[in-house]
Amino acid sequence: APVSSAEIWRRLEGFLDEMIPVAEEAGVKLAFHPDDPPLPVLRNTARLVTSGDHFQQVLDLKPSPVNTVEFCVGTISEMPGTDVYETVDRYSRGGKLAYVHLRNVHGKAPAYHETFVDDGDTDMIEVIRILHHNGFDGVLIPDHTPILECAAPWHAGMAHALGWMRAVMTMVERAQ
Repeated sequence: APVSSAEIWRRLEGFLDEMIPVAEEAGVKLAFHPDDPPLPVLRNTARLVTSGDHFQQVLDLKPSPVNTVEFCVGTISEMPGTDVYETVDRYSRGGKLAYVHLRNVHGKAPAYHETFVDDGDTDMIEVIRILHHNGFDGVLIPDHTPILECAAPWHAGMAHALGWMRAVMTMVERAQ
């Protein structure tokens, strides 16, 4: 049977009611990833975080320092009507980012495709500048990368992403 938006949000609230106290006691952060792809319904089930505004809704369900965002730049840039730069600025300024996935895409959901981190619709250098400017000191993780034609296709894509990210972080740090 289909699961409505109201039901899926009710379930999340129940989950957070149970998990937030445990995470607070253990001293760990919970970090939610936006729905990927950010479609309102998938396989007859409503989705939770399909727009930039939904981040605040999740945070407001159970306000706590341990209720944080896993900020997937690729998924956020897929969201129609969501400004990725404003969104990264808002949540990095508020200290609500646990960690950041750097992934780039061309297009918006449902018609998008993944690209190399330096070759999509989002200016990732600007994203890293915003994070640095706002004092983000968490983890940046390369996300999905295109597969290359070589002996180690996944490793080569990750090596490209990591090298590019390190170079940009160095450039941004030196420019400040």
